[in-house]
Amino acid sequence: ILVVIGILIALQINTWNEEQIEKRKEQSILIGLHETFLHNLENLNYVIATSHEAFDSSKTLLSLMGPDASDYTNNQVDSLVSLMINYSTYDPSVGAVEDVINSGKLNIIQNKELKSNISDWSGMLDDTKKDIDIANNHSFNILVVFLNDKINLKNVPVPQRIVDQTQLNIIEPSHFPANYEVLMRSKEFENLVDFHALNIIYLISEYLKIKGYLEHNISLLESEIDA
Repeated sequence: ILVVIGILIALQINTWNEEQIEKRKEQSILIGLHETFLHNLENLNYVIATSHEAFDSSKTLLSLMGPDASDYTNNQVDSLVSLMINYSTYDPSVGAVEDVINSGKLNIIQNKELKSNISDWSGMLDDTKKDIDIANNHSFNILVVFLNDKINLKNVPVPQRIVDQTQLNIIEPSHFPANYEVLMRSKEFENLVDFHALNIIYLISEYLKIKGYLEHNISLLESEIDA
């Protein structure tokens, strides 16, 4: 009887040790995911802010356009074009999440909702990337190309945040003449700016979905991480 009891106790101790090892592994995974999602949320908030700035600039530019447009300055148009096309797109850190999914570590996580949500991460980003590609293609392959012979792109200012980041000197303005009146009274330009604004709306909509996802999962992770 004593031998059997001893064996049972040893098995219980071994099981407890294995559970503690798995628990430590799970905590390490949860902490890593928490740090990644916090970083991604911070980055996303910045992207959302620049997207709103791009939309507001597009909206202002549209309000100045029309068949008899005249209430604007060339510098104002240059500044609005700069803010309109210099939006940021979302490029989150995915390494930690992909490692958890691809290595089979996802099975270590006990919270079923959290496990399911992490599995959805890649699919959510794929949907957003499609909208980003559409917006970027229109902005830089259609809108900027259209503007190439209409305004002096050299005069379009670089956003201050980029100047601060790079510490580079501002490019000297162009001395070539440009007819902004024709541009601001162009129906084609109005349509291009309007479509650009629409693309930004779709991006912001996708970003807000991701923000909700990140905030919810950060909350779940914090409830699972030991204090």
